[in-house]
Amino acid sequence: MKDGVRSHGFTALGPLHEAFARLTGWAAAGTAFLLGAFSAVAFAPFHFSAVLVISFTGLVWMLDGARGHRRWGKAVFMRTWAFGVGFFLISMHWTAAPFLVEPEKYAIFLWMPLILLPAGMALIWGAAGAMAGAFWSASPSRVFVFALFFSLAEFVRGHLFGGFPWNLPGTTWIPGGALSQAASIGGVYWLTLLTVFVMAAPAALVDTRDMRGLAVRMMPVFGAGILVALGWAWGAQRIAEPSPLSDTQVVLMDSGVPQDQKWEVGPDPILNEYIKMMTTEVGAPGDIILWPEGAIPVNLLQDPNAIDIIDAYLGPRVLIAGTTRYEITGDDSRDYFNSLTVIDQSAARSGPLALYDKHRLVPFGELAASEIIPFGRYISGILPGAMQRMATDGFKPGPGPAVIYADNVPPFVAMICYEGLYSSIPRNANLNGRADWLVIISNDAWFGGGMGPAQHYAQNRYRSIETGLPMARVASRGASAIVDGYGREVLRGTPYASAPEGWSASYGRGRLPVPAEETIYQHRIGIVLFWLNLCLFAGLAFASWRR
Repeated sequence: MKDGVRSHGFTALGPLHEAFARLTGWAAAGTAFLLGAFSAVAFAPFHFSAVLVISFTGLVWMLDGARGHRRWGKAVFMRTWAFGVGFFLISMHWTAAPFLVEPEKYAIFLWMPLILLPAGMALIWGAAGAMAGAFWSASPSRVFVFALFFSLAEFVRGHLFGGFPWNLPGTTWIPGGALSQAASIGGVYWLTLLTVFVMAAPAALVDTRDMRGLAVRMMPVFGAGILVALGWAWGAQRIAEPSPLSDTQVVLMDSGVPQDQKWEVGPDPILNEYIKMMTTEVGAPGDIILWPEGAIPVNLLQDPNAIDIIDAYLGPRVLIAGTTRYEITGDDSRDYFNSLTVIDQSAARSGPLALYDKHRLVPFGELAASEIIPFGRYISGILPGAMQRMATDGFKPGPGPAVIYADNVPPFVAMICYEGLYSSIPRNANLNGRADWLVIISNDAWFGGGMGPAQHYAQNRYRSIETGLPMARVASRGASAIVDGYGREVLRGTPYASAPEGWSASYGRGRLPVPAEETIYQHRIGIVLFWLNLCLFAGLAFASWRR
């Protein structure tokens, strides 16, 4: 095949197709790696979505060449795997940041997030590519085959061993923009399937069939164009008007303490920063104040001094804050939880108004290694500490998604950090009664100063699009904002001038938008669409297949 590739179809693209298809060995792996790495700029903070056209088209053309090899399974797998390694390395480089919080202890293990993680996650893409290769053809059917298996691989990545659905292709569209609104119909996995097809469709313009028929080769591109046009027109109409605002005032506060200083400075300076914002900024009775995940490095609910201070300054307001807490078990040991608590000025006497325990725990970061893989206890000691050092053996997961009810607070769905990646959490929480808003608290200080915080925020905004619910998000050293039910940012926290040097404190106060209408995705039909469209793509692939 190396010397026998002859490209037919759209003449101008013929030389490019031949150049990609004829690559072999390390040249093919290296090119696939670069294409995958280039794909990372299609996501936040850049959202250069069009680069996926180049990346996916180039990969499909490389698979055209690989499919002609005698050992085609290995060739297809290696190209797709290398593409995945490049993508996951660049788009998730921030996973190395926790290893640099205490570099003297953990920098030696940087190979784990920078080599082991991308190489391991890319195995899913490599396997999907090999399966797609079994149904490959030079005809336009290969675009449907590629979209089907690639999207199925992303669904697996989002669910296998708890899942890690970071930067799904469907989130390339700017959240709150017209094309992102499609997530309200079928969710982010359905949008991923359509996005992969749209971006890979130009690959069908050229193939190796020695026959005329440019019109047939253009059919996927024509279909992709219709999808984009309809999606944009419908989405633009959906977001034509601004969302009305409710009377609920939400206050976003983040001390912005660097992660590597959090334990050195101790709880008092951090708590003082929050008290300063509570007393010097505009406030009113009935305000709902939000603090980020693990806001203060203490077990807040079990620290009388911290609770007394908060009670003294909170007044007729309500505080939603992230904290570590523990429960003493029967054998006198402790179970630790990464929690969200709702408290008022009587918390010292009557306890919290409501409590939510995070149930989707970060593998290795919050969930002990021994709970994830065999012999995991032997590597726990070399990994960076848990999100809160009080839980060095890992947190215990909470019971699951729920709508949180508390006095003087509209019912909300709580999500803590990593949980904001999962479409299923707000959808399942709302099955027995719809909440009025979403609350996401996070500690984005772990992500460092790269693309991680922006990517996390963008993906969180898709939870609002899928449910039609406004969102209040506060993230330590990340984006703290209020978002409406269409994913549009209504308010962003601004820097707090009196913060200590080196801190990135932020503050914001604004009214919560009114929920949008309940979305199709929130109903069961929205979930079924992904699977129905997979079947449709399989049918289209079969109908257009030629040997």
